[in-house]
Amino acid sequence: MSNLISIELGSEKITCTIASSDPQNPKNLRIIGFASVISHGIKRAQIVDIQEVTKSLEECLNQVERMAGTRVNEAILVTSGPNIASQTSHGIVAVNYQNQDISEEDINRTIESAKAISLANNREIIHVIPQQFIVDGQTNIKNPVGMNGIRLEVDTHIISASSINLNNIRKVCSLLGVNVKYFVFAGLASAQAVLTDTERELGCVLVDIGSGASDICVYSDGAIVHTSVLPLGAKNVTSDIAAGLRVSLESAEKIKLFLSNKESGSKQSNQSIKVRKTGAESSDEISLESLSIPEKIDIISQKILVDGIIRPRLEEIAQYLKEDLARIKAPVQTPAGIILTGGGALTPYLLETIKKELKMPVRIGLPQELEGVSDELRDPRFAALVGALQYTVTQPEETPRLSIPNLGKVFKNFEVKEGLQKTIEFFKSFIPGAK
Repeated sequence: MSNLISIELGSEKITCTIASSDPQNPKNLRIIGFASVISHGIKRAQIVDIQEVTKSLEECLNQVERMAGTRVNEAILVTSGPNIASQTSHGIVAVNYQNQDISEEDINRTIESAKAISLANNREIIHVIPQQFIVDGQTNIKNPVGMNGIRLEVDTHIISASSINLNNIRKVCSLLGVNVKYFVFAGLASAQAVLTDTERELGCVLVDIGSGASDICVYSDGAIVHTSVLPLGAKNVTSDIAAGLRVSLESAEKIKLFLSNKESGSKQSNQSIKVRKTGAESSDEISLESLSIPEKIDIISQKILVDGIIRPRLEEIAQYLKEDLARIKAPVQTPAGIILTGGGALTPYLLETIKKELKMPVRIGLPQELEGVSDELRDPRFAALVGALQYTVTQPEETPRLSIPNLGKVFKNFEVKEGLQKTIEFFKSFIPGAK
């Protein structure tokens, strides 16, 4: 049995999970370790304080290593944020003239030719995803291996990220002795965890709503046709509640979760709802006494809170999504509708607002096909974390690079001084492929 590890450095939380896979059946993953800690030093999926992030990640790794009884030396990193960009590219090669049967090598050469695009110096390709192959003019081929032809073409969807942000993540992991195997876009990872094959074939929209941003992946005919990142997330709703009610962000988050439980029919929440008569009119008032928030707000108007504060922000998120999809005519290509996931998918009244504004079927996506200690991971908040593992087992093995992942592990319990860091980087510079 071999272990796979995925790490997500989010704006609200840092999470890590370890899964064991059977070499005979790699897609059969069994969760053996999971940990989640409060995130520090990250805003909108961007590292703003390396020392704070390092401390948070170290705490998370210590917890997951104790639970799984194994060391974390290499991991798949989930990445997102406004630095993500995408574009399409076309590649073409001549098939081996000796037998003219298309092989895996021909496919790899075609994909490599599609990667020959013009990118800014501060950007790095993290995904090259084939949309369709074309053999001698025949289109919509999913797997051309074994087919006969003389010219092979491919249409690809390329996702890139800021190399500065990726290098900062690599540096944090390196300080803790963790080698970054590769990066996975959060939207793509979540899609791997929550979408069905039928939804991909019919066409659907996956929206992973995080704290400060929302990732979008659009599928049509089984292939990904569009990815993007919206600059709004669940924290915007929390901030609006805090500003509207003049409470702290912590209290606003409690109120938001309370409303989410109330909307889903939580028995405990329903017992706290009181209906009061005011003259000839009646309105629902919500009791917050059970929350014990320091601002001492016991009763609030549901109309003011929901219709006056929360819904306008949800409608703005829906409008951003609508405009993004309109550019590719997504409603025509996506009869399977919209699948919401990520922690923000639990935001109260979001599902009905998206359904109303976009006039499409909407559901909440949960990670599936998990074994072991996985009950806690069957939650939209961990879709990307789980999906990164599932995405990994579908990818071909890469040739391993020489690395020194354990060097930082030796010093992980000590404060890493500037001089020590320079010494580590100095020795690494003499080893080809070491990062």
